[in-house]
Amino acid sequence: MQTKITQKLGQRLALTPQLTQSLKVLAMGSMELDAYLEDSIESNPMLEMEFNATPTTDAAGHEHALEVAQQEQWREQGDNRWENMYNQNGSDEFNERDQQWQQEQSLSESLHEQVARQPMSKAEHQIAHMLIDSLDDDGYFRSSPAEFVADISPEVITDAETVDNILQRVIHQLEPVGLGARDLTECLLLQLDCSQLTDIWVKRLLLHYPDALLQSDEELAVTAECDLHTIQLARQRMRRLDPFPGHGLRGQENYYVRPEIVFHRSSENEIEIDIPGTSCRGIRLNDQWKEHEWKGKDKEFMSQAMKEAKWLLHALDQRSETLMKVALCLAERQRSFLEYGILGLKPLTLQDVASDVGLHESTISRVTNGKYADTPIGLIELRRFFSAGLPTRGGGSISVYRVQQRVKALIESEPQGRPISDQAIADRLQAEGIEIARRTVAKYREQLGLPPSSQRRRTVRSRQK
Repeated sequence: MQTKITQKLGQRLALTPQLTQSLKVLAMGSMELDAYLEDSIESNPMLEMEFNATPTTDAAGHEHALEVAQQEQWREQGDNRWENMYNQNGSDEFNERDQQWQQEQSLSESLHEQVARQPMSKAEHQIAHMLIDSLDDDGYFRSSPAEFVADISPEVITDAETVDNILQRVIHQLEPVGLGARDLTECLLLQLDCSQLTDIWVKRLLLHYPDALLQSDEELAVTAECDLHTIQLARQRMRRLDPFPGHGLRGQENYYVRPEIVFHRSSENEIEIDIPGTSCRGIRLNDQWKEHEWKGKDKEFMSQAMKEAKWLLHALDQRSETLMKVALCLAERQRSFLEYGILGLKPLTLQDVASDVGLHESTISRVTNGKYADTPIGLIELRRFFSAGLPTRGGGSISVYRVQQRVKALIESEPQGRPISDQAIADRLQAEGIEIARRTVAKYREQLGLPPSSQRRRTVRSRQK
């Protein structure tokens, strides 16, 4: 073995402490950032919170004032609160303090409880409970009844027709409405009340004019052959429908979020953007030590604390600036999504947004991951703005959701006893200008819970017998 000194030329990425802190702040959600800033203020004497800056800090300042007032009262009366607490002898005041919070019932528990109250046979109850457990996180029933029967066959003996009957008669009637749907259109239809005229028009638009929903109100009124007021009422009703009724189905712990971006309509029907919590969230440099002269180790410590404080304030400014850039891009690219809901979602990737705002794709991922936006259609996660797309012959692209709905429409309109194959569907879509392969059609068909052509043919023959 020998010890040598050699030189090596190469490139490597070195993250400075300032850049590391900037990336860390950028990736934090609103609630997580508040906790981080509180820790930074406690550990860095060069930072202070301006209590009148934000509603959050106002509440903190008010709580601090209450604590000070309570401490003054204890000094005047004597600090005997421990004796008072343990000498209640079962009084009402002690019982109030001893109350325990009851655990909130999860959506899954609520659904199982609703099924248990339904008048059904024991076997039907068992199947209904299994159907609830088979729903995905959004509340959809993604597999077909035949596949479901195959999965539970060792434990329960039943058939696809019985499963489909329980799905429609029981699962579709549970609260919240829309659970157990095979796709988005069915989910929205389940939430409609066909005794209401507006809901009837919404149903007609979803079933007969899905490709025209991105048109303006005037154009859609002409296409659907109705007046403009009816279209406006139908749009408003569609925005109130929940495309993801199964949120909380797995019983995750409740957590609170605050929107990072707020999209709202102006009086001129334009999309306006607001970034809550700007102006460094009320944090500023502490002027108390501005003119103080430090010596020795104290000088070194305070100098480092000042650097870290300035880095943090700069990171907060960069975070707000980046959020505004991304928000402007999303408002422009997904305006129809903000106006009409998920039916107006267009193909969009992280790379598209990165190119528009001049940032790296990983930066866009940090900005959008785990963060929420308050929109005219509700509080949604920023990742919902992104959707894969398929290329079209004219050089554009089309949303995967719209292609899936087209596949479903072709299968539902096939002649009875003569099912159309996946290859025939791919050929039809290619003739319409959508570049798609047969295996992609098969994947979308499976996601919609539709059986292959051979199984659909056997189902028709068995019904004829």
